[in-house]
Amino acid sequence: MNYNPTDEEINFVNHALEEFNNKAVGPDNHELLNIVEYDDDGNVIAGILGGTYWGWMHLDILWVDEKYRKTGIGSKLLKAAEEEAIRRGCHSVHVDTMSWQAPEFYKKHGYRIIGELDNIPTENKKYHLIKDL
Repeated sequence: MNYNPTDEEINFVNHALEEFNNKAVGPDNHELLNIVEYDDDGNVIAGILGGTYWGWMHLDILWVDEKYRKTGIGSKLLKAAEEEAIRRGCHSVHVDTMSWQAPEFYKKHGYRIIGELDNIPTENKKYHLIKDL
């Protein structure tokens, strides 16, 4: 067993799973969906990273610089990503967030919790949320 596989080995495993999935349900047509926001000096102050596949958008990261939080930038990014996902034919979106991060932010935007993991890390939670687009 190798705990430090090469990039080539990682790519092999990813490709093998992709082939299996394609045979079972067809291609996922995964496409990255990444958006960043800048300040007046051209510095990145926020970003949303994710992608679309099988009619869903997934959000991996939504981050806003501390100085710009509570100014609407996160909402603006989320709305832009959702609009792009709809343009790509997506019907739903899913995201995970931690209890100290943004569960209330997502709920405010129409997301609903469908699951949670306790004690990750200890005395905290990880939430799984979805939204129909």
